[in-house]
Amino acid sequence: MKPFTFFKSMMLFSILSLTLFSCTDDGSGGIADTAPVVTITSPADVNVKKDSTFVVKISGVKGTNSMKTLTINEAGTKVALDRITFNTGGGANPALLSGANASSFDFTISIKAHKDVATKKYDFVVSDDAGLTTTKSVNVTTGTGLFMLEGILLNQSGPAGQGGLDLDTGAGTGSAAATADIRDEGVVDPVNDGTWKQQISGVNGSEIKYIKKGQNGVAESFSFAGVIFQEQIISLWSNGVAFNKKSTDNRDVSDKVALGDVFVVKNGTKYYLLTVKNIKITPDILNDPNRNKDSYTFDVKL
Repeated sequence: MKPFTFFKSMMLFSILSLTLFSCTDDGSGGIADTAPVVTITSPADVNVKKDSTFVVKISGVKGTNSMKTLTINEAGTKVALDRITFNTGGGANPALLSGANASSFDFTISIKAHKDVATKKYDFVVSDDAGLTTTKSVNVTTGTGLFMLEGILLNQSGPAGQGGLDLDTGAGTGSAAATADIRDEGVVDPVNDGTWKQQISGVNGSEIKYIKKGQNGVAESFSFAGVIFQEQIISLWSNGVAFNKKSTDNRDVSDKVALGDVFVVKNGTKYYLLTVKNIKITPDILNDPNRNKDSYTFDVKL
C-alpha cells in the first residue's frame, strides 16, 4: 500500500470513530433513553369553588421504554384516591400503566379540589420502566362561590317607595328605606327642572367606588364576567376609584351613570360588585304617567 493511501485510510477511520462516539451521551457508549412525552390538552389553569371538582385531559406517549405509572400530586403531596376519578382504569395513585396504556394513554381525570382558599399546583408525573419521568402541571385557584341577581333602581323623584335598591335581594325600595344599600339622586329640581341626574350614592352605611380597567391596579383584561369568587370582590375594594362629586348635602355621588359602568359596594362586612346592563330614560313631560320612571338595571354579584 502506498503511504498516501494508508494515510487517507487512517483519516477515514478516525472520522468514522469520532462520528460514532459523538452520538452517545449516556456515558456508556450507547444512545441515551428518552423520557415519556406528556401533554395536558386542557386546561392550563383552573378557577373553581373550594372543595368542588375540576377536570384535566392528559395524554402520554412512551419514549424509549414503556410507561409505568402516573402520579398526581397536590403541592408536592399525593392526592388521596377518593378525590380522583379516571374515565377508565386508574384504581390507585400512582396509577399503574399497563397493556396498551404503557405505550400511550389518553385520560380524562376528575379531581376534587382543595378545601381552602388558595392557588395550588397539581403535578401529573409519568414514569417509565427505566425510572425516567416527565411532569406536567396545572395551577388550581379556589375561592368562595358567589351569587348573582338582577336589580332595578328607579328614579328617586318618582312616586313614594322607589329610588332605593336592596343589593341582597335585588328588590327596589324607597330611597331612605332601612333595607336600601344604594339610591338614585333624583332630578335636578323637582319644581323647575325635571332632568334626571342619573347619579347614584350609598345609603345606610354603604360606600361605593368605581372599578375601572387599567386604573388603580385593575388589569386591562378585567371583566365583570371574570369575577367568580367572593374573595375577588373583597380584594377589588382596595383597587376601586372613589367618587369625586358631592351632593348638595355633601355626600359622595357618582358621575352620570353609563351603560357598562362597574361599581364595588362595601357595607360593613358585605361586599357587592355591580355592572350597569341597561338604562331606561323616560320623557320629562309634566303630568305624564311615565314621568320619573327612569331606571338602571344592574347585575349584582355578592
